Amino acid sequence: MVNEKTLGITSLCLVALMLLTTLLVSSLHNSPVLQEELDFTVTGSNGCLRFLTRDVGVVYVPFVVGVGESWDLVVECTEIATPGGWVDLYLYEGYWDEGVNHKCVSEDIYPILDSVESLDFELSLDNPFAGTFVGSGQSYTLFFIFPPGGPSSFHVSLNRSVGFLPMIKSG
Repeated sequence: MVNEKTLGITSLCLVALMLLTTLLVSSLHNSPVLQEELDFTVTGSNGCLRFLTRDVGVVYVPFVVGVGESWDLVVECTEIATPGGWVDLYLYEGYWDEGVNHKCVSEDIYPILDSVESLDFELSLDNPFAGTFVGSGQSYTLFFIFPPGGPSSFHVSLNRSVGFLPMIKSG
């Protein structure tokens, strides 16, 4: 015959073990993305230049800056449809990756649009963006809209840097 005290302790241990296992599995699924260096070119065009138009083509670059890490993000406009044209850059303090090949439409980001802030930066052929992001486990997503009037291309690179400087904007 099993002692009630032993049965109670065994049940308590099983519940604690199940709780610990659940927390461990949950932390594995919610662990931050391990950031890798990025180097890609993206091309597209739009008929208009407004986030509020549902089908406006948007470029997004999600990345994570781990504790003690420093990452250099460079975005260069390599071709732009409108002579002298430019695009604004926007930053979301969070990891958003719900598009395909770094492209989405504005409607896709409506749920987070209130948290997307302007970097007050005009990206153009003669004005590339360069920023250094120093981390404490923070995630970011950079957004910008393809300009109207025909195809435009942008080269994006994200590389681990050796310096530990605060975010710097070129220009």
